[in-house]
Amino acid sequence: MLKHILRTLLLLGVILSITSCSSDSTDAPEAQTSLKLELKVVPENIQVKEYKHLKISFKELNTGFTTTKELTNTNILQTVLPSGTYHIIAEGNIIYDNSGLTEAKVSGVQTSLVINGSESSKTIDLALKAGSSSDLILEEIFFTGTKTPQGAMYFGDQYFKITNNTDQTLYADGMLVIQSSFMTNEKQEYSPNIMANTFSAGAIIRIPGTGTTYPVKPGESIVIAEDAINHQDFNPLSVNLTNANFQIFKEDSEDIDNPSVPKMLNVFEKMVIHTQGYYAYALARLPQGMTSDALLGQNTYTYTYNLTFGGDVYPMDGTAVKIPNEWITDVVNLSVQDSFQWLVTSPALDMGWTSVTSFDGDKNRFGKAVRRKVIGQTLEGKNILKDTNNSTVDFEHGVKPSLFN
Repeated sequence: MLKHILRTLLLLGVILSITSCSSDSTDAPEAQTSLKLELKVVPENIQVKEYKHLKISFKELNTGFTTTKELTNTNILQTVLPSGTYHIIAEGNIIYDNSGLTEAKVSGVQTSLVINGSESSKTIDLALKAGSSSDLILEEIFFTGTKTPQGAMYFGDQYFKITNNTDQTLYADGMLVIQSSFMTNEKQEYSPNIMANTFSAGAIIRIPGTGTTYPVKPGESIVIAEDAINHQDFNPLSVNLTNANFQIFKEDSEDIDNPSVPKMLNVFEKMVIHTQGYYAYALARLPQGMTSDALLGQNTYTYTYNLTFGGDVYPMDGTAVKIPNEWITDVVNLSVQDSFQWLVTSPALDMGWTSVTSFDGDKNRFGKAVRRKVIGQTLEGKNILKDTNNSTVDFEHGVKPSLFN
């Protein structure tokens, strides 16, 4: 009788064990995708002779899975990845024919690229990467505005802080400050697609001067204010911008004019600084002797796209000014973390983006700015700012503006 009970218990244990194993075996394995990724230099007239070395970094946006692959003497990657939606960064060196063999750095970014199925083929464009800036750069952008003690929104105290990060005296005269035509939170298939070679400007202002009117010494800065007044007279939680170097003044509007502060020259459209970012801002130098009128006459273009809303498609168009990438000295892509869709510049100009807040409409965004990281000091005690052409790693986000007390 005891043997029969023991045999029954043993048999029951075996059945439970088998059942448990069977249950485990029904878990679906993680989906894998065999990926063929081609890295292609644009524009196509660049005659690549050799892809010396390429590094490709993958980050799956839902799980956080990351991996890095490296290629030598090829631009085709064959790999297997967990299926998902990826942010991909590619960087490396090529040799191309430029009336003689030239080595150059290249880079490319792809955001929210879906990789699924058993097999997938994708292409990422690479652009010639701009070198370290030898001109003025955007150190800080204060775009959010402030709030009054009563909780009301207050604008007009926004500003750009532009800094000489070199060891030579530079002149601000003629520098363009540009707001992108396209928004980082609204990706469209714009035609023509000229982003690989140019920056599409939706608004342009220009620093006045004859060429040597406004020197900026190494480590020093200039401030361009939306309104160059003491905003604390109207909002004690704001800032005094009466000492700004320049002011943005919009003709044919009820704008505030401080007669003691030079006005920026309005070149194209009216620059309205978005309080949540959503645009890229750039600095640029025109070729020697080019006037603002010549810029508009030679570089204004019309783009088209299809706006999809509620299942309907609406043909749209717009006008912008194309600024060749080689004229750009610095770019900062701005956005909001949960609304970001794409970079509105070539990755040759900016490999990343920065923000003040993590979600659209954050009421805590007011009174905060983005500002470049300080990586050291010169022998004269001037800050050395980080400038790797990647706003994600170059900037502190959501910080107190430097001009606030």
